[in-house]
Amino acid sequence: MAITNRNTKPKILLVESNELLRDVLREVFEKYGYCIVAVETAKDGSQILRDDCHDIVISDFDLKDRTGVEFFKSMKSVCSDKTTILMINYGDLDNISGAKKHGIHHVIEKPFLIRELLQIVEEAFQSRLTA
Repeated sequence: MAITNRNTKPKILLVESNELLRDVLREVFEKYGYCIVAVETAKDGSQILRDDCHDIVISDFDLKDRTGVEFFKSMKSVCSDKTTILMINYGDLDNISGAKKHGIHHVIEKPFLIRELLQIVEEAFQSRLTA
């Protein structure tokens, strides 16, 4: 998985309450050339989005201080031009339909292969380059 335009470093915000998964995803995205900020709570993610521009926002559904859908809903004015990806637990169909209803672009079910998430992010970034 390579970034086509090496002059542009896509920026990702990751909001994930599980420290191990947050650290692994941060390392993987950095390895593939992405600039990534990884935080634990929706509150921290909201502050980051208000202070800095990110191309792609990835959030877990089960955050410590609210759900990922609530996070995206509260940040709709800030996230409207960003690609949004929600990570949910396997088989949680109610969360999938709720996420799509609130304009979340992609939903990925846990457990997932990291290459699946990388592919979603790469495709989202490429579509932003051509838009």
